[in-house]
Amino acid sequence: MPSENQGLRSLIVAFATAGAFAAAASVVAEVGKRRAEEGYIEPPPLLLVVAEAAPWRSGSPPPLWRVLAPKGTPRVVEDERTGLVVAAEVEPEPEAVPTQEAAVGPSNPGDAAPADPVATAAPSAAAPTSLPTRAPAVPTPLIDADHRGMIPFYQALSRGTGLARAAHYGDSTIAADGITGTVRRRLQARFGDGGPGWVDAGLDPRWSARPDLGTKRTGEWETKSILLGGGNGRYGYGGVVSTAPPDGSLTITGAKGAKISSGTLTHFELWYQVGPGHGAFWANLDGASVGGAAADADARADTRLVSDVGEGYSKIAFGASGGPVPFYGVVMETAGPGVVWDALGVVGVGSRSFNYFNKAHLASQVERRRPELIVIQLGGNELGIPVLQRGDGHEYAPYYRAAVDLLRSGAPNAGCLIVTPLDQGTREGGTPMTKPAVKRQVAVQQKVAAEAGCAFWNAFEAMGGEGAIVAWGKRKPPLAWTDLLHLSAAGQDLVGQGLADAIEAGYDDWVATGGPDAAPPTPAEPPRGEVLPIPEPAP
Repeated sequence: MPSENQGLRSLIVAFATAGAFAAAASVVAEVGKRRAEEGYIEPPPLLLVVAEAAPWRSGSPPPLWRVLAPKGTPRVVEDERTGLVVAAEVEPEPEAVPTQEAAVGPSNPGDAAPADPVATAAPSAAAPTSLPTRAPAVPTPLIDADHRGMIPFYQALSRGTGLARAAHYGDSTIAADGITGTVRRRLQARFGDGGPGWVDAGLDPRWSARPDLGTKRTGEWETKSILLGGGNGRYGYGGVVSTAPPDGSLTITGAKGAKISSGTLTHFELWYQVGPGHGAFWANLDGASVGGAAADADARADTRLVSDVGEGYSKIAFGASGGPVPFYGVVMETAGPGVVWDALGVVGVGSRSFNYFNKAHLASQVERRRPELIVIQLGGNELGIPVLQRGDGHEYAPYYRAAVDLLRSGAPNAGCLIVTPLDQGTREGGTPMTKPAVKRQVAVQQKVAAEAGCAFWNAFEAMGGEGAIVAWGKRKPPLAWTDLLHLSAAGQDLVGQGLADAIEAGYDDWVATGGPDAAPPTPAEPPRGEVLPIPEPAP
């Protein structure tokens, strides 16, 4: 007979999951429409989970809960003491803009990655001499002939001054900042803490998360992404635009009382949009105003507020007044030396999702950010498209290459690193196995990387190749969830460790072969805070 705890767990999970699915119906319908337009033969994500997922087991989140649960819905978490799944009520958001003295309680939208029990090496300031073994992962180096894909980033690391920035684009694999957060911590431990870098405005937990930050939102923000559209081609540097309502605000601190950065944050930027009918914006650092202005204009344009604070800051707040204001994101950086690793994941996107960008707008946004490395990790949501179901999948190459070229258009002199999707599984006759299209897709992406002059890291092989998603799900604690699609926090950390190992090893080899002897490029700093009008997208 099931225990009372087991019965309560099942009841709560069933109730919460059903509520989340019902609330997400319109979103799923729109995603399905988009997928049909892009040629998918698989059903939309929610139906995939219903059709393929095994019965829920302890330790796994309810299907798509974090992705599709509406704002204000209780979160479902695993109680560490009793093992019960409990519903934690979300604190209601106040209606007014907080005063400078208002208490701000950090709210972590994601689960922090726990210490990886299977890793045999921890982040260290010392340069690694070889790729460590982190079972069940497989040590996997970068494929990068003569380091040509990584040289701009390696040069920035070797200077010992300023910041080395990376822009890591992807889907739900990185949207919770698991893999990217681990890479950021590893590289910052060795080369210096450049700060959190870019953070999407609004931090809507349905689309992305930053577990290292605490946030507090007021008002009903409206978020648009390149998955569902509605942003008139303007989705900022990160693929998400969030419009603050009149008197809406966002406050960002360190998570759970911790500092935002181990270094001293001295640089702040607020990226936003001006246009007809917009209100005004304001911004504070540690309660002191650093600027604000009317965002109303005859035509839409992109701009940013820039502030340098010599003594540093530990809390930021910004918002709208008198009318709505669309925000793209904020930048929080130290003076360096250090690494900044921008996590730019949007749940549900694929290569063709980037076609919803106004290309001039995206290029301008990336150019302003000045990354030395563009990292592209896409494809997990594309395994159902027809071109990957036949032959060797070569027809997929033009779609993927177009996304690579578009993302690099704003920083053509930056390095480029292509990271493959992780292993994904399906159930054939009830038996879980790797999806047949995964290996075709990985092979095509490797060929595109070579042709485009990008470094390549095979995350599929780093997991162990075919069948890895099944094996990782059987680990205790599990490294992958029962949906055969996503990794647990510990699994994401393990992949992030492997990627960081590969980057550091590549850098060490570049140094050992005389790479730093080449003079590093010194591009001119672009004007800051300027308003750049962007042409309207074609209808």
